[in-house]
Amino acid sequence: MDDFLNEHEVSTKSTRCKNCGGEMKYDIESTDLKCERCGSTFDFDEGASVQRRAMTQDIMKNHAQWTEGAVFRCSSCGAKTVLDRKVMSKCCAFCGSAHIMSTEELPGVKPDSVIPFHITKETARQRFTKWLKSKWFAPRSVKKMEKDEQFNQLYSSSWSFSSNTFTSYQGVLGRTETRTRTVNGRTQTYTTTRYFRVNGDIQKNYRDYFVQSGDRISANTFNKLKPFNLSFIKAYRQEYLAGIVAEHYSRNIEVCFNDFASFIKRDLRNQVMRRHHADVIQSLTLNTNYTDKAFNYVLLPIYIANYTFKKKLYNFYVNGVNGKVVGKYPKSIFKILFTVFMIAGVIGGACLLMYILGGEPG
Repeated sequence: MDDFLNEHEVSTKSTRCKNCGGEMKYDIESTDLKCERCGSTFDFDEGASVQRRAMTQDIMKNHAQWTEGAVFRCSSCGAKTVLDRKVMSKCCAFCGSAHIMSTEELPGVKPDSVIPFHITKETARQRFTKWLKSKWFAPRSVKKMEKDEQFNQLYSSSWSFSSNTFTSYQGVLGRTETRTRTVNGRTQTYTTTRYFRVNGDIQKNYRDYFVQSGDRISANTFNKLKPFNLSFIKAYRQEYLAGIVAEHYSRNIEVCFNDFASFIKRDLRNQVMRRHHADVIQSLTLNTNYTDKAFNYVLLPIYIANYTFKKKLYNFYVNGVNGKVVGKYPKSIFKILFTVFMIAGVIGGACLLMYILGGEPG
């Protein structure tokens, strides 16, 4: 990926068509703004370069503010999103409710960059439909949900972190071994763990690790949606959000960097285990120094489908770059019981057949 951008100021431009006054929205296929009324297009990409920014106290304190956006809150599910100030109404991307209200909150930090949507809403809907049909336990009503009406575009706010690390470690690891022995003429298999001391150094560079800054999408779901192709990244411009909402961040850069540091710690522990062919940790101390810390505030493209089943809201997510689908779905008790009975019937039938043939059921 090209280096991330230093502060890039952009002017606030109208999202109204110059020809007919209609509302213009970001068009995925042309990567331009397109008028919904007359079809006119407007090329806005200035080709600004994207660079990482050094993570210093000064740069974080003086980060540009997102002045062209306004924060809206859904009165149904509580989700907060950022819209263009000129947008008067919009449904909630997370629950589909039209009851969203403007708040006095400031949007906060202005995004540095954005990965635009690269698959259309129709393509995302097809990927989602195929994924849902593969889920045998999903109720029939879920598979027939009105996907067009409940499919929304959202830019998920995320911090991207990079850092060089140097780690010294020491501890006691163990390696489990399987052995055999003969007792009274019979061979027995048993396992034993051999512990040993380790120490050493690891130098490793981490680049562009995304940590979600919103709170509506779980960390587990967000990580499953990865990766987002960084070759498509662009310097942020207001026009990319024309007709699309952005998730309002709720976790600041310091909190998210701690998540990044926790990921590095887990990764280094695994690397130490692999280096010494160990599978048990009795004790392990890691002392990590971070250098050349850098960050970028990125908006990531996601489609969201929402469905309420027995008064419980379910969200399904589609990666707006590669079409990967992630989500939890309700399960039909009838289908689960039917499957259990079928399996029990097959096992019972096999045992009965073995008995009839004179065998012993296993």
